[in-house]
Amino acid sequence: MATLLDLRLIIVAGKGGVGRTTVAAALASAAARRGKRVLLAQTKSKERLSKLLGGPRVESEVVQVRERLWAVNITPEAALREYGLMILKSSLVYRAVFENRLAKAFIRAIPGVEDYSMLGKVWFHTTEEEGGRPRYDLVILDGPATGHAITLLQVPQAILEAVPEGPLTRDARSAQDLLSDGKRTRMALVTLAEDLPVNETIELSVRAREQVGIHLGPLIVNQLYPPRFVSGPSARALDLLPERCDDEPLDALLQRSRIAQRRRAMNDRYLEKLRTSLPLGQAHLPYLFAPDFGAETLDDLSLRLEAQLLQLPLD
Repeated sequence: MATLLDLRLIIVAGKGGVGRTTVAAALASAAARRGKRVLLAQTKSKERLSKLLGGPRVESEVVQVRERLWAVNITPEAALREYGLMILKSSLVYRAVFENRLAKAFIRAIPGVEDYSMLGKVWFHTTEEEGGRPRYDLVILDGPATGHAITLLQVPQAILEAVPEGPLTRDARSAQDLLSDGKRTRMALVTLAEDLPVNETIELSVRAREQVGIHLGPLIVNQLYPPRFVSGPSARALDLLPERCDDEPLDALLQRSRIAQRRRAMNDRYLEKLRTSLPLGQAHLPYLFAPDFGAETLDDLSLRLEAQLLQLPLD
């Protein structure tokens, strides 16, 4: 049975602040651990992958960060330059055509050209070959936040509707075919089990299906509080105790216990809302109370995520 890690392209999407980059890095590490050659791509992102993966800085050139794992932080300028060099086959001609002031101003004025340059680079890497085989078995896109992600993914269809047939539409058609093929591409939705992230995730799922035609799933719920004091004797005991006991150490312990209880109860309410409003397979990631979230903590999260993904076959 095929799972998320068997695809060609995974787009990690969700509201800002839900941990998209952390989840994308955990997915990439899980796939590499299973023997895949993986490229983790970001778009104009703050550099965090070097700390999360324990490797070199990730900038606009592809760099290997771990065994079988490469990463790149795509910028429109670097992507346009790479595309121009591929088409024109000469850096001298590229500079003459693309790097004069008039051409730069014209290119910046074209709606969607920056988004298309970045998405086009992601698509190119899914087709790239080395030694007669795909250079990367899996490309993971840690995309922009919710609204911009939809705009980015709509660009190929907009080109097909507006541009005459030619090399640009040929590539756009291939990119659109990839995005709409559920056997090769999925959008993995990342959320927190909280009010705003859940509502925005449900809205994102509707827009992704209707406006992009991309297949969804699984749903990855991040930063769940541990299920302590929510049922059983510990919950009953906490409910029976007064709010304050006039004992400073005990009162501090009770306060923290009730915060954990209420946070998990809130998480459970929104998990149920997601189950009823967004019927996708769910993977749950805990809130890891780590003083420094680096490579070791990421690997812990990655192993937890991998074990759950293997139990979530794609429909």
